Amino acid sequence: MVPIYFDELVAVLRACTQLRPDGCSPLELKALMADHLGHTNRAVADKVLAFDGPQLLALSAFVRQAQALVGMTAASTAHTAHDGGPR
Repeated sequence: MVPIYFDELVAVLRACTQLRPDGCSPLELKALMADHLGHTNRAVADKVLAFDGPQLLALSAFVRQAQALVGMTAASTAHTAHDGGPR
């Protein structure tokens, strides 16, 4: 179980649009929280930074599933970066 609320999970997913789906390891996710959410939502960043290994693995897997669900691939992520934003 990952101890965050649904709206906080949405903030995490929004922040992860900056990651390539194949690059969403738990450590990269943690770094993203420290960087991106640290500026936009410090409370969520602090919660994610406090997660233990199994919680980070679960969150990383969920982010990858969400990205796959909407068709995010490394190619589509690179393409949208050139077009001015995430999908």
